[in-house]
Amino acid sequence: MYGSAQNAHVIRLLMFAIAQNASVNGRRVILYGARSSLFNGSQDCSVGMQIMSSRFAYHFALALVAVLAAGCSSLLPKSKSETEAPWKSFEAAKLAFDSIEPGRTTLQELKLLGYDPYVNTNVTVLNYSDVLNKYAPNAIREEYLEPGILECLQTQNKCSAYSLDHRYLRRDRTGRFFPDFINYRRITELSGWRFAAVIVVVGDRVVHKSWNGLPAIKEVEDNTNPLGPLQDIGPTLLPLTFFLP
Repeated sequence: MYGSAQNAHVIRLLMFAIAQNASVNGRRVILYGARSSLFNGSQDCSVGMQIMSSRFAYHFALALVAVLAAGCSSLLPKSKSETEAPWKSFEAAKLAFDSIEPGRTTLQELKLLGYDPYVNTNVTVLNYSDVLNKYAPNAIREEYLEPGILECLQTQNKCSAYSLDHRYLRRDRTGRFFPDFINYRRITELSGWRFAAVIVVVGDRVVHKSWNGLPAIKEVEDNTNPLGPLQDIGPTLLPLTFFLP
């Protein structure tokens, strides 16, 4: 809820318009009623349509005033972007990752933990060349490599990896209704999380794992257009300048 001077001024103008419309329409209804006793046919239809039109405008203005007076941000758009996965939180995804033990966890157990590319569309299968480019892009000495990565490079074709990238992002417009509605100022809050992991497998056994991510994503986008709804018209009118003398 809000009560800024700008919105209060708009509400006063609308209330004045409603009052004027009600008084004028009252006189018109009486006048049209008098005329309807003298004329028949199409003139009666036009009288009825004019009365209905005035009533619609009256009720529409009342509804608009109620919206502006409330100023509810619940009327603003909201969106959610989420990739399908068996985990609904960062903690759940991290817990599943922590249960993976290199040297002990089998490929079947890994798939049961959610790293099955045929079930989880966020999982990508990497071959030996992909693992080599990721962990050893240049010729480096073997002692600098993780034991699992070294085993993968030595077995080559028996090595593969499962790469996971899961994210959840929500966008909420939280600014005031009227400035947002006319595209004058729009404030959007972004929240969510992201989890990514790579599991290296040799044969039927996990040999290496690594992860990265963001437990909490919190961002605010504040966009202001001084011209409001006219801000985006400029680019569309630019081609017309070529026809000016």
